[in-house]
Amino acid sequence: MFLVLERPIANTAKVSTLTRCIAKGVDLCVIILLSVVLPYPVGVLLGFGYTLVHDGVHKGQSLGKWLFQLKVMNLKTNEPCTLRESVIRNAPLGVATFFGIIPFWGWIILVLLGIPLVALEVYLMVTLPNGGRLGDVMGDTHVVEAPRGSKAPKS
Repeated sequence: MFLVLERPIANTAKVSTLTRCIAKGVDLCVIILLSVVLPYPVGVLLGFGYTLVHDGVHKGQSLGKWLFQLKVMNLKTNEPCTLRESVIRNAPLGVATFFGIIPFWGWIILVLLGIPLVALEVYLMVTLPNGGRLGDVMGDTHVVEAPRGSKAPKS
């Protein structure tokens, strides 16, 4: 069985990798803020939960995607990402984030797993024609520009 990393997306422009990375950085700040401000282990668990579901909570937009006018859409239905799809597409980074629950050694594992996973995700966003990352392939999703005031992106 072969993993197909390219899926054609009709009439959809590739979203800037830099914009996607900055939006993900905003979401990462939320995760860190939850983990640091709230008492252990509540903050870390909420940060982990946010890692998994953030793209499916507000019609395909996490806080970072909302700020940068991006949206996660289902490839088959062209509807905004659901909670289920969000969990699937964010599972690779969620696995690494899970280790943040464990003090010290878990944080080391988080860094050792997280850096290569993030590098792989960015590499795929840059090299694949549709700008998809591993999570997009797993969740049958893609990221599109979603200017405020528009109902749905054209695809």
